[in-house]
Amino acid sequence: MTDSVNETVPKPALMEGAAGWQPRPPWLIVFGIAMLCAGLCAIAFPLMSTLAVEAFIGVALLVGGTVTAIHAFAEKAWKGFFWLLAIGVLNLLAGLVLLFDPFGGVLALTLALGMVFLVEGVLRIVIAIRSRHERPMALMIASGAMALLLGGLILSGIVNGTSLVLLGVLAGLNLIFAGVSLINLGRSQRSSAQEGSQN
Repeated sequence: MTDSVNETVPKPALMEGAAGWQPRPPWLIVFGIAMLCAGLCAIAFPLMSTLAVEAFIGVALLVGGTVTAIHAFAEKAWKGFFWLLAIGVLNLLAGLVLLFDPFGGVLALTLALGMVFLVEGVLRIVIAIRSRHERPMALMIASGAMALLLGGLILSGIVNGTSLVLLGVLAGLNLIFAGVSLINLGRSQRSSAQEGSQN
């Protein structure tokens, strides 16, 4: 049975068909609407969506730590065995902390996000000052100042709890933008297909 299929459909034709496959416009619009609705729900219930993001990161760290630890034991003869094993164990511990202490995990992730913005802002300003003789760096300095402002707002918002829902809001905004882009892509592909059929 397999031989007859292989004979009737050449392998290059199968590969070309798979490579040229694209989702149809109606499905793109349906997926876009679903992502848009999910994003609106995430913003409407930011704490729940923040906990969902935190749980996803915890599972990802658990899986990554397990794979890294298994790989470390598979490469015992390698000089970096202990370092690789330590990375795997740290990822496992971080994943367990995020899953078993969700609110503590949200606090840690929000704190890390604020620190990332602060460091990024400082680095952008330093790069702009060092490169000021080569090119105009007003936009780089402005983006660095904006990152510093965002980092400060996030860290100061941890005290009263307003920043703890930030991850959920960001995830919701990301889903909304992704959904809108998919809807626009599906509509443009559908209009192009209609114009092609009319011609």
